[in-house]
Amino acid sequence: VQAVLERLAGLEPWDLCSEAKVEKCRATRDLRSCGRTVQHLLTSCGHACLCLECCHRCDICPICRMPIPRSGEVLKLRLYDECVDAGLLPFFQEEEFQEKEEDGPYWTLDAWRLCSFFDIAVENSMASLVCHYVTDVCMDEAAISSDPVISMLLDGSVVKEWCKRTFLTTVRKLRDICNYNSKPTQSKADALDRHGKRLQGLCYVLDALEAPLTASSASLVELQQLLESVRIVIQHLDLMTWCIRQKFLDNVPSCFTSIAHWKVAFQERKWAANDRVWPEYMANTGRLGPKPAGALFIEDALSVGLGKDDGDSSNLMLDLGSLKHGNVATYQAPDSDYPPESTRAAVDALFLEGSSDLFFAKKAIFLYYLFDRHWTCPELQWRHVIEDYVMTFSIPRQSMLESFVFYLLDNKSDEALQEACRWIPEIVSPSLHPKVSLVLLERGRPDAALPVLQSTGRFRPREEILTPLPLSEAVTVVRVLLECSMLSEAYLYQQSHVKAIRTNIKQQKDEDVVARDWIQELDVLLGELCFICIRKNCMVKVLELPWKLDEEKVLRKCLLEQAMEDPSSSSGSLLAAFYLQRCRFSEAYAVHRRLLSLERQYIMENMSTDVVQRICEQRTKLMVRRTSVPDSLICVVLCRKNRWRFSRKWSVSS
Repeated sequence: VQAVLERLAGLEPWDLCSEAKVEKCRATRDLRSCGRTVQHLLTSCGHACLCLECCHRCDICPICRMPIPRSGEVLKLRLYDECVDAGLLPFFQEEEFQEKEEDGPYWTLDAWRLCSFFDIAVENSMASLVCHYVTDVCMDEAAISSDPVISMLLDGSVVKEWCKRTFLTTVRKLRDICNYNSKPTQSKADALDRHGKRLQGLCYVLDALEAPLTASSASLVELQQLLESVRIVIQHLDLMTWCIRQKFLDNVPSCFTSIAHWKVAFQERKWAANDRVWPEYMANTGRLGPKPAGALFIEDALSVGLGKDDGDSSNLMLDLGSLKHGNVATYQAPDSDYPPESTRAAVDALFLEGSSDLFFAKKAIFLYYLFDRHWTCPELQWRHVIEDYVMTFSIPRQSMLESFVFYLLDNKSDEALQEACRWIPEIVSPSLHPKVSLVLLERGRPDAALPVLQSTGRFRPREEILTPLPLSEAVTVVRVLLECSMLSEAYLYQQSHVKAIRTNIKQQKDEDVVARDWIQELDVLLGELCFICIRKNCMVKVLELPWKLDEEKVLRKCLLEQAMEDPSSSSGSLLAAFYLQRCRFSEAYAVHRRLLSLERQYIMENMSTDVVQRICEQRTKLMVRRTSVPDSLICVVLCRKNRWRFSRKWSVSS
């Protein structure tokens, strides 16, 4: 066998066509050609033109007319027949081969023999032989032949058809192995490993076929679909092999008594996430809106491209559903039925759906599943499983700890939160998920969220912002700073954030890029700042800060909206005091008069009005004391001032 493989490996790619072509004996017998299939080569010239019987009768080669020696080794088996003798290929009668119309014009007996060489090469880790055939023969424009059979074999369509047939055949074999009812054994793991190596070789060949094609090529899409399917199956086989080695975790106890118990616990986590989420400030209304739906880390991960086939209707992709346990080909969204019914169901749902480019993300999700299944159990019972999984799939420690922290932050227990805070300093980096600091804030740990923001570079005090964060992340930064009683830092951060947006808009030259609305972002950030400070009763400090005109408009809107919703609050009076501090008496009086009407209406509609009356009286006294004139005189002064402005404008225009 080794000698045959060495002969195959040492063969020039062009010679594969000659070896694969079915040759008939060209000797004449009784005034007609013999026509038998030639199984040997003439050692003198290397031509395959005479059968074994006619070789002893003829003296010269019918092709080159070279004399045939009568001593020594006259004949040598052709490569295909030598492979059959060595057991690398099954014995096959030509009469058994039937060219079917549905097989296409490229599936002839000659093409079948050529593809048999490809099968041997891939089975014996010699996929490079097929790749060289593609690059040196199929893609060579100078590789032409007057022989129609050879010309057909030189076409890359034969290789593409072989790839498709090999893949479908392998999937059918894997289906019989994967859909078993007996306990997994090491022999099945070895079989999966062999099929995985074959598919990996197929991947190399498809890459070679795809490389020279342009984006407008009609066959490019089909090749990409086939290559994507092959990669998905390879990834699934890797996980199946590991699961068989671990006996699908049957010997590792779960921390949940049943799958129903697990689903109830997961639902409680979702409810807890919805309860702790913060309401969002609505820029168009000037008030807090309803709470958005909270989402766990695992829900976000499962919703990013998993289970989507991008509208692909290829039979190759649809055939992958047959590899699922129980032959369930119907897709169900992974996030709709987490946790999965079993470890096998988790592997099928993750690694037979979605793009193969998400393999790293899928491995991280499965690691999350392992932590979720075992964390509350004694560590000695499950630690070896995690270590073997991480080592087998070369998962870095950073990624492993990230999956662990994501699970701990999803877990609603205080113990899990403390454990997460212990591990977070080891995983902070600029690439850390921005939701980590948000969840820490929502779970009442802004002290832990602030170092995360600083270490990831999302908040750097006393540094000018050059690239502004997305609005959602900027809101998180402002919230964390305010919860940590860092009002001045929050004030400076929102100003720097808006300034960076305005600078980018001025420097932006690409018309296709949609500019960010800095006014809306200013509105949202200041709205968050106002409502948090109102809740924390520190609005007085906010009003003492130096605000710009655009920022004052947002402050005015927030405080007035708060006063309209709750006239018993001090928000309106604080706004009046804001104008009085800056000696802007006309604006302060306008706010005062508006608040008076709101308070009168509130007093008429409610029984308990002592608080409102006391606020109204105190504000009125403040207005009189700061302006040193009665309310009626203020009205007269304002009217005269407006009349003087009108007359001055009229005289200038005339």
